[in-house]
Amino acid sequence: MPQWSLECRRLGKRFGERWVFRGLELQIASGTVLVARGANGSGKSTFIKLLAGLLAPTEGEIRLFHAGTVIADRTRALGWCAADGALYRELTGYEHLRWWAQTRGLPDHPDALMAQLDRFELAHRAHEWTRAYSTGMRQRLRMAIAAYGEPPLLLLDEPDAGLDPSGLKLLKQVLDEQVGRGIAIFATNRAECAAWGSLTLELGA
Repeated sequence: MPQWSLECRRLGKRFGERWVFRGLELQIASGTVLVARGANGSGKSTFIKLLAGLLAPTEGEIRLFHAGTVIADRTRALGWCAADGALYRELTGYEHLRWWAQTRGLPDHPDALMAQLDRFELAHRAHEWTRAYSTGMRQRLRMAIAAYGEPPLLLLDEPDAGLDPSGLKLLKQVLDEQVGRGIAIFATNRAECAAWGSLTLELGA
C-alpha cells in the first residue's frame, strides 16, 4: 500500500485578535482515522478547512507526503465533506458527482457514477434536483462526492449530522475502507462516532 503521511507543524489560526488554536503539532500516517473533538467554536471546522486548503493558516505549515516526498498540491489528493458544504439546488445528485469527477480527472462514465450513488443509497433519486433531497440525503451525496475516486486523504467535517442509522452505517464503512488506502480525519461530537477513530485530537481544551 502506498504510504501517505500528513504533518502539521506549529499550526495556528487567528480570527481578529482571537486565536482558535496555536502551536498545533501533528503527524499521522496511512491507516489512521483521526477524530477531532471539541465544543462548538473549539476549531474543529477551522482545522478541517485548513487541511483542505479552504483557509490559510495564520502561522505554521501543513504538508502531505507520499512515500516520503512532499505533495506540492495536496488539494488534488483529498476528498472533503462538510455538513455545510454547498450543493446547488438546481443540479441533480448525478450532475454534482459528474461535475466533481470531471473537475478532478476521475472516471465520469455513467455506470461508475451510478455505482457510487447506489453505494450511498441515492441511485433511485440520482436525477432529481437536490432541492428535493432531505437533510440526510444531501449529506449522503456529500459523502459520495468526497469518497469518489478513493482519495488518499479524506476530510470529514461532522458528516454524521442529519444521518439516520443506515447513513451512519455507510459512514462507518467509508472510514473502514479509508484505513486501507490512506488517512481519514473526522470531526464529530457524537460519542458513538468518536469511538471509530484510532487517534483523537481534542481542540479547545
